[in-house]
Amino acid sequence: MTRVIFLTVTVVALVLLLTGFAASVDEPNKGDAVRPAVPASETPITIAKPKARVDSVTMVDFFMRDGNTVSGKLISDDPTQLIVEQPSESTVVTKTYSKREVDTRTVKTRPMLEWQYYSRLAEYFTARTWDFVDDPDDFIEAIRCYEKAKQSLQAGGANSEKIVDIDKAIKKIQDDREVWTREVESRAKLKKLEYDAEAENRLKKLERSVAESNVKLNESVKSLDKTADGLKNDYTNLNKSMGDLNKDMVKQVNNLQVQLNDDRILINNLLVRMDLCCRAK
Repeated sequence: MTRVIFLTVTVVALVLLLTGFAASVDEPNKGDAVRPAVPASETPITIAKPKARVDSVTMVDFFMRDGNTVSGKLISDDPTQLIVEQPSESTVVTKTYSKREVDTRTVKTRPMLEWQYYSRLAEYFTARTWDFVDDPDDFIEAIRCYEKAKQSLQAGGANSEKIVDIDKAIKKIQDDREVWTREVESRAKLKKLEYDAEAENRLKKLERSVAESNVKLNESVKSLDKTADGLKNDYTNLNKSMGDLNKDMVKQVNNLQVQLNDDRILINNLLVRMDLCCRAK
């Protein structure tokens, strides 16, 4: 009996609850204003923009086993070697380093935004200008790197301030290159004038040297002529002396021959006398 009464009360409560909910849905409250329906064509639609992708590169720094340091953009890292892109004088080169020559404990990598990497390369090449050593290549590489930095910013949807700064840097380099060109042309003209003046001075110096050499040569020729005349006179005197000497020798030989003949006759006479004396005894 008690269970039947409980079930009856529960059913009545559920009926009353459902009846009140239906009334609240069909009739809005008197204090609430009725909101007009918004047409579907006037409903604002917000589309979320995709987040721009910012490209980056991996930078690497390490020590070689011989103590030299290497830094640059990491192109490849495999078990046997490291390939690094780095500036070298007036260009960008890619070098391969064997890990047998690398102190692998010192290898450190870090990410860098791509536009920052190319901006730093551009600053490197800009700093090399005006030393009059491969300056045309330095100007070209600086502008090229700034252009790549600008392209990276545009692809990443960056704000326009950085792009404006890069455009200003490119414009400054272009203006500097024009000034450099005028300076080089002016220096070339000045060098030509200096060369012409130096060539004229050298020519005059050579002419003076040739004139002095001609004077010395003439003096040497005169001295040689004088010496030749002296030798000729000495030779003549020597021939004369030799002739006189020959005559004296012939005369002395003739005198000696006469004396020998006289001595021979004297000896023969003595021998004859000695022979006669021996016979007389």
